[in-house]
Amino acid sequence: MIHGSTGLEVPEAKAEKIAAAHLAGMGVKQICRAFNTSHHTVVALIRNRPELLERAREITAKNWKTLAALGTAELFERVPDMKSHELTIMSAVATEKSELLSGGATQRVEHVMAPAADSWQDFVSGLRSANVVDVVVEPVGTDTAAAQKAAALPSPIVEIETGPTEEPA
Repeated sequence: MIHGSTGLEVPEAKAEKIAAAHLAGMGVKQICRAFNTSHHTVVALIRNRPELLERAREITAKNWKTLAALGTAELFERVPDMKSHELTIMSAVATEKSELLSGGATQRVEHVMAPAADSWQDFVSGLRSANVVDVVVEPVGTDTAAAQKAAALPSPIVEIETGPTEEPA
């Protein structure tokens, strides 16, 4: 029901003429003027008749394709004069619409699942029982920049003497 109208109150002969006009591609405003009918009645009539609704969808799809073609042609003419931010937006929209029209992905959906409560409990208890390595933290001297730099450098390599090695016979 559209604003109190279902379109079913229109006499069948008039409804068929409205349907024929709609199927021929006449716009709703033109139909209203031609048949002295309210906008709400015409829209309700179209919505409540499956064959008319399907035609309305086809007309809408063709109109959007026409607008897309006209807009694309206009964009091609304007590309040389576009600023960077305009080009960025235009490129992003064009890429998305291109993917949509070719059946490609137009969005990314991630499903993130938290571990079950018992799995999480096992994980946490495993952390508690793990061997913990104690690390002694010593602050770097704040006396001079040279002391800080020296403290940040790795210590020199110390060679460790090993005993004599025997060659295998």
